Amino acid sequence: MNTSHCIRGYKAQSGVALVVVLILLLVMTLLGLAVVRSTLLEEKMSSNLYDRSLAFQSAESALREAETAVRTAVLSGTSIGYDCSLPGNECPVVPPNTYTGNVAGCVANAQNCWQDGSAQQSLSPAAPQYYVEYFGKRDSTDTLSLGSSANANQYGGGGGVQLESFYRITARSADPTLSSGRAVVVLKSNIVVK
Repeated sequence: MNTSHCIRGYKAQSGVALVVVLILLLVMTLLGLAVVRSTLLEEKMSSNLYDRSLAFQSAESALREAETAVRTAVLSGTSIGYDCSLPGNECPVVPPNTYTGNVAGCVANAQNCWQDGSAQQSLSPAAPQYYVEYFGKRDSTDTLSLGSSANANQYGGGGGVQLESFYRITARSADPTLSSGRAVVVLKSNIVVK
């Protein structure tokens, strides 16, 4: 038996299998890290979508609450909201402090003063808020007469012009200063109350 032949064959191996296994291990590690990164990104996206959905629902609840408050105020004959119908009162489409927070020490019906809504969700950082602007009264006449018919002016139907109160409501999901890092949704609504 020739033992020198076995020892010589063993020493002739250069360790290629070890290098191949290490390269495969590196490739599998990189694939695993890519999958983990993708999963984390998808998780962040879904949590942001969930947060935005909660913020939208919160802002919508404030909008509905403000609409009810406006209707109640008009029916009771009281004033509500900042009066934009007065000369010199400016009412931009988006209030200047919509995304920066509330004015310190503001009182109800003052300019840029947001009112807290009562319907705060348990997962929301703060109460939703709304801002009401009053644009005055307008009549309900149709200037193009598109809504008129023969029956509209007959049989006592054409008497008097009814005045309607015109309001614009801006609602946000929460005060931006109290909801740091969370989604803030802003909704608007124009309503006319007879």
